[in-house]
Amino acid sequence: MKIIVEDSTWNNVGDGWYQTALFKLLKDLYPNHEIYIGEGPIKRAFRINNNLQLKNSLELMQYEQGDIHIFSGPIMHGFLQNYSNKIKEIKSRRAEYALISVSGCNMTSVEVQELVVFFNNYPPLFISTRDEVTYHYFKEYVKNIYNGICTAFIVDRVLPLQTFKLEKPFFISSFYTELEPTYILKNDKKHIQSIEDIEIKHKKTILGLPHRYSRHLDFMRKHQKDIGDYLIVRTIQNLNTRFNHINFATPNSFISFNPISYLNVTKSCEFVVSDRVHACAVGLACNKPVRFTFNTARAGIFERMGFDYKKNNGIMYPNMDRIDQELFNLKNEIKKYI
Repeated sequence: MKIIVEDSTWNNVGDGWYQTALFKLLKDLYPNHEIYIGEGPIKRAFRINNNLQLKNSLELMQYEQGDIHIFSGPIMHGFLQNYSNKIKEIKSRRAEYALISVSGCNMTSVEVQELVVFFNNYPPLFISTRDEVTYHYFKEYVKNIYNGICTAFIVDRVLPLQTFKLEKPFFISSFYTELEPTYILKNDKKHIQSIEDIEIKHKKTILGLPHRYSRHLDFMRKHQKDIGDYLIVRTIQNLNTRFNHINFATPNSFISFNPISYLNVTKSCEFVVSDRVHACAVGLACNKPVRFTFNTARAGIFERMGFDYKKNNGIMYPNMDRIDQELFNLKNEIKKYI
């Protein structure tokens, strides 16, 4: 059996974490079969809105042929536009497809109904959602559906990660919806003993500009290199070489085209503070406390795992027993249908 697993549609490196973890999970589950990394829709990966550019792109996914195609990630919003032609081609060959670690939390009711019709006409072999909202959208209409988890939570259980030490202990700070806040030690403490000792002071945008413009001027302001006895390491999840004035605006900025390297940084840190869903998800996966500072429907992946990001200023503590149990359940569900 030849299984092709989508691992290319990275709007940022966070997508690389859950897609690569899923590939490795399937590779381990089916050692006697052919498991390959495949392409996803180029429109999704590069956010192409220009028809000429889209026409000029080589859509390699359309030429890949397996017995089962696994499509991964938050793809339900805009799903038909990106995936319907490929799924029709798969079904025309009497092959199969499955959707794993998917979310539809931002879908409209019209999109939900369109997908219900599509799944009825081209039924998937298996769907595993990553948040309960998406599961409840489709549980009445899809036969083989599982109330699953985001595979970002299994990175430390399926991928080979290593640790390292810097000159001092460090925590991760990663922001994309706002300028990085200033970190302050509570009660005039001199040392950090836990994530609870850190307060954050949010920054206004520079010159009152919208954040998408203000971030280009962020290199002009002074940034903290450390606080107390901890270094601050900034992980940059948007992969590009065009905006190095953003990539390296702050001390200890880390960016890489290797998604595993970020996970090594996470596994080596003391805790994570971020407005990014997946930065916090892999923090918890690597047994680190996290503080999530944003409010988004995509954070339903935490609630599905029993983490409450709405309490205690967004601070969440890992639960490796829960992760192990959910991984065990996910494996069983995958093997049941694939």
